[in-house]
Formats: sequence, C-alpha cells, structure tokens
Amino acid sequence: MTVRPAYCIAIDIGGTKMALGVFNSEGQLQGDTQIIPVSFDEHKVADAHQMIFAIAPYVEEARQRYSPLIGIGLSICGNINKETGEAVLIPNLHWRHLPFGSMVRNAFQLPVFAGTDVRAAALAERLWGVARESQFFAWCTVGTGYGGYLFLNGKLYDGYHGFAGPFGHITWDEEGYPCGCGRRGCFETFVAGPAIARAGQAAVDAGHSPLMAELSQSGRVTTQTVIQAYQQNDPAAVSIIEQVARLIAINLSGLINTLDLEMIVMGGGVIQACPQLIERIKHHISRYLMSDEARRDLRLERETFTNSALYGAAADVFLRSGVIKEALGA
Repeated sequence: MTVRPAYCIAIDIGGTKMALGVFNSEGQLQGDTQIIPVSFDEHKVADAHQMIFAIAPYVEEARQRYSPLIGIGLSICGNINKETGEAVLIPNLHWRHLPFGSMVRNAFQLPVFAGTDVRAAALAERLWGVARESQFFAWCTVGTGYGGYLFLNGKLYDGYHGFAGPFGHITWDEEGYPCGCGRRGCFETFVAGPAIARAGQAAVDAGHSPLMAELSQSGRVTTQTVIQAYQQNDPAAVSIIEQVARLIAINLSGLINTLDLEMIVMGGGVIQACPQLIERIKHHISRYLMSDEARRDLRLERETFTNSALYGAAADVFLRSGVIKEALGA
C-alpha cells in the first residue's frame, strides 16, 4: 500500500447525530471527534441546509489548521450514489433523491466523496482495522438501524445499482411493524435499537418488568433501559436480548451460507452498549450454518473503532483521490 501525506474532513451522518473529525492519510484522527445533534422527527424531512450550516465552523477551522486538506468524506445512513453524492433514499432522515453531496461541495468548495455509512465502516475495517487480512467478510451494524456491507474476493461489493448490503431490509414478517424503508416486517424492525425499546415498553406496560419500569424515566423505556436491565439479569430484558441475538443469527447465517464469508465485524450503538450481544449471536448462529467448515472457521469480531463509519469516510477520500493506492474497490 502506497500512502502520501494529506488531510481530510470526515463526517458521519446518522439518524440522531453528526460526527466530525479530521484525519491524516495514515488513518489517525487529529484531535477530538465533534458531535452535533441532528434534529430528528420520524414524520418530517431533516433540514439539509441547517445541517450544512452547523458543520461550517468546523470546516473553516480545519482549513486553517491542516494542509493539504484534500476533501470531505461523507458517510450517511442509507442509499447513496457514490459517484454523484445523491442521497437516493435515507429512511431515517426522510431524504429521497437529495443532491446532498453537491450541496456540501458547493457550500465549501472542496471535493466531496460520499457513501453509505455501512460501506464506509467496511472500508475502514479492511484498510485499518480487524479485517485487514480478510478477503470475504461482512460489516454489520446494530444501532438506530440494522444492516451492513459486503467485502468479497478482496473488494467492496457495491452490486449492480451500487446499493448492495442492506440485509436488515430482508423481510422477516410481511405483516410486521412498518419500516423506514416503506415496507413492513424487515429484520431491522425486530432487532435495531428502536425495536429493542419497543419490546421493553411492551414488557413494562404488561407488568412483566418492575426493574425496567424503575429504570425508565417518566415511564418511557429506551434501548438503554433494556440493556441496563439485561446487565442486571432482568428476565424480561434477557428474553428481549436473546430474541434479538437469535434473529440476527438467522439473518447473518443466510449471508454466510450464501456467500461463504469468513468473518462478520459488528458495531453500532447497541453493540457498543451491550457487547455481550456478540457472544449471544455466536451462541445461536452455529445451528443455522450449513457447513462444518463455516462453524469451524467463522469469526465474529467487534469493530476496531468507536465509529468505524467516520474512519471509513476518511479512507474513502484518500482512496478515491489516489492518496492511498490499494485496490479495494473504493
């Protein structure tokens, strides 16, 4: 791998916050990550202009401190056209066909390289993280949403339209809970953070968990409430997390059986708050794997970085601009 000195700004836009950081071309974060809350309403379109206004002071400070500053990397939670930066479908922000990459480029007059957050995270783990030696792996995030990206035969796998990887939107129950993608019963609606909170709320409302009722504020159960109760061995919370682990194991085993993957790298807010979930997935997944070889060789690993997507947004800038020369399909 050939690397030349340079800097970039990386921005990870999630359903509830934006994370910003400056990176050098060795993958080292310069200073601290800045977190900017995103005003999120499940019934309203997020204001892209307001978000650009919020990051402007950070971009201008980076211009003054780092040289050469060669571009901005964006990782966003949804389907992104990586060639144009168009936000094709961002369910949590209610964006459809928004030219967000162009908006950022026009605002700051810097090259912009955009992609999905899960694609960025897979790229970071392959370039600088736990999957450095892996040729066949999936990145899997469990957080506000659930999904991931694929790295096959030594390269990122984008698919025919460039949208490969959202295995959280495989249908589990077509009569199930409405999903942000516009359909019903996707795996995401059963295993992501909001689903965990919803299951916890149902348990409290049914009187099945006095502990979660005590931990919740004003009777409102959050994902963190359920995880706290799980870590105190609350039976209702244990049942919820076990069901989440089982469904994730079923979902991931389909990928492994189809693609013969050697590794799953797991991250996201739920994994960070409840790392025991990885062990519970390991416990369940072997029964769903088709081959003895998969049961023997499969590795489930925790993400290397606190925010792999942020690191991946930086990696995308350096790879696509030619600062880092390595054939990863970026």
